[in-house]
Amino acid sequence: MKFEKIALLTQANADQIAREWHYSDMYSFYDMENDQEDFEEIITPRLRANKYYQILDDTDELVGYFCLERLSEERVEVGLGLRPDLTGRGLGLNFVTEIEVFIQNNFNYRIIVLSVASFNKRAIKVYQRAGFKTDGSKLQKSNDGVYEFINLSKTVNR
Repeated sequence: MKFEKIALLTQANADQIAREWHYSDMYSFYDMENDQEDFEEIITPRLRANKYYQILDDTDELVGYFCLERLSEERVEVGLGLRPDLTGRGLGLNFVTEIEVFIQNNFNYRIIVLSVASFNKRAIKVYQRAGFKTDGSKLQKSNDGVYEFINLSKTVNR
């Protein structure tokens, strides 16, 4: 699969992600409907602002999204999601790499930061294969509970 086009997230695609993307088993943790704050942010244009991007394939189908949260002049945190039916198919490394290239080509950030639920070993392995290094962990409120998240970071070339 080719990840062809990256653009600001449209309202229609934000609604699709928030209301129709449902992950299976333990990954349902990532369903937007399970975290009211995330749900409201992605579907509300004012809250979404210009932080959310969509990734389309060569047929203009929505295949993923990511969000950029500026942490400092040189650090950005990336939240991301691959369409549920595409997960677990070996697409993660290419997906993460495309996001990294987009950031390098469009922003001046030097360090990309990811935060992932500690149970998501599959994503952690992908991020590590992409060159991200574990940078500690934190307890974070999410989905009406408190969960451990692993922090990863990577210094990128500019």
